[in-house]
Amino acid sequence: MEYSTDYAWNSLDIAKTLILIATPVIGGIIAFRLSKIEKKKWTSQRIIEKRLEFYDLVVPDLNDLYCYYRCFGNWKELTPIDIIQKKRKLDKSFNIYLYIFKDSEGLSDTYYSFIHYCFNTGTGGDNKGKIKMNLSKRKILPNWDSNWDNLFSWDQEDGDQDKFHELYEDLMNLIKNELDVDQSIALKKKKIIKQHEEKKNRRSSK
Repeated sequence: MEYSTDYAWNSLDIAKTLILIATPVIGGIIAFRLSKIEKKKWTSQRIIEKRLEFYDLVVPDLNDLYCYYRCFGNWKELTPIDIIQKKRKLDKSFNIYLYIFKDSEGLSDTYYSFIHYCFNTGTGGDNKGKIKMNLSKRKILPNWDSNWDNLFSWDQEDGDQDKFHELYEDLMNLIKNELDVDQSIALKKKKIIKQHEEKKNRRSSK
């Protein structure tokens, strides 16, 4: 009987010891996994923020190119110099941000299909980088500077308007899809609410 009691107590002690050893180990594993989840969540949020930043950078300029080509909206307020500068900004933005998107190759191909429709982008020749739009429609504007003529490809007619619209729509839809819109909207709402609360708190503290 004495042996049995000692054995029982020894077993209990061993069980307690194992629990004491296992608890911090299990806690460490849980903490490590939670840390990985939080890090992944933080990384995903940063990527979404950068995608939204990209959207804010490129969409206004893409819209201006579209308006200038189609003679819509604010096109008369834009100069050929503006258009070329916007193209350069777009090229830079796409080169910098391209690889934070899932379909970076598709986005690149779709962008350059659109941009090639608006500009001569080949290598060499006097027309490199020039605007591939009908000059005669634009040089009749009252604020036209004759020096701008050289920024256009001579005798260039506007291409198929339906094709141009299709290329623009393809690009905009791909950007929208790559943004992961549902998460992006939620993030923007969260940001707006936070800004509103901060403004409210500043007012109440005065």
